[in-house]
Amino acid sequence: MPATARLMRMWKSMLRCHQKQFQAIMESKARSLKANTGLQRDSGLRATLELETELINWCTRFNNWIDTQKSYVELLNEWLLRCLLIEHEETPDGIAPFSPGRMGAPPIFVVCNDWCQAMFRISEKEVENAMLNFASSLHQLWERQDVEQRQKIKADYLTKDFEKRLKTLRMERGRIMPEQDALSDKAMSKVPSESGVSPLDDLKVDLDSMRKKLEEERSRHKEAAKLVHDAASGSLQAGLVPIFEALGNFTSEVLKAHEQVRLENAGGS
Repeated sequence: MPATARLMRMWKSMLRCHQKQFQAIMESKARSLKANTGLQRDSGLRATLELETELINWCTRFNNWIDTQKSYVELLNEWLLRCLLIEHEETPDGIAPFSPGRMGAPPIFVVCNDWCQAMFRISEKEVENAMLNFASSLHQLWERQDVEQRQKIKADYLTKDFEKRLKTLRMERGRIMPEQDALSDKAMSKVPSESGVSPLDDLKVDLDSMRKKLEEERSRHKEAAKLVHDAASGSLQAGLVPIFEALGNFTSEVLKAHEQVRLENAGGS
């Protein structure tokens, strides 16, 4: 069986495979990536980064695979052409396109020339762009996850610090206001310190300032978490559908290109 025939069989099989993959993604209920913003956020960051890396590797290997096929048939065709004495044919429209068939070359020359031209008419750019676009969206998701994680750490730190200061305030209140006196908060706040300002007032001012800052950090974290969920929502299907659609289109083009290779009557023009 000729190499082109075996390749056609391979491409037909791949076309059926990509069509099934595309259909499976379209029918899948898993339309989004899981956005881990809680205790599992570290694993979520790693998973997103690993998926992005695998996509880039997939794109690189795919391009290398197609480039290898193109290089193989190009070198094979160039090697065969060295065996021919090529004389350019002048026509009223200019120099006629090279055709080993018109020169009476053996069928293998026609097959390789057709095969070479067919391979260089197809482009894998649509597939490459789909893969890289998904990788780019994953990188954006990873960046948002990283920002969310940092905001979570800030908010958690301020929460612990606030609780610590609040505990200090309560202890100070207990020290200044013995239980048996049962003084009100208002009266208690008037107990002066050496600086003339109530220690409780100092603590309360600090707590008010810290509470405001804590609320701001929690608000930032909430917004960061929302951005993560927005980026993750629908990203799985939105990223994979164009890839498998492009793979299906590309495989179909390659198959059609191979079908144009003249395996029979190769001696014709």
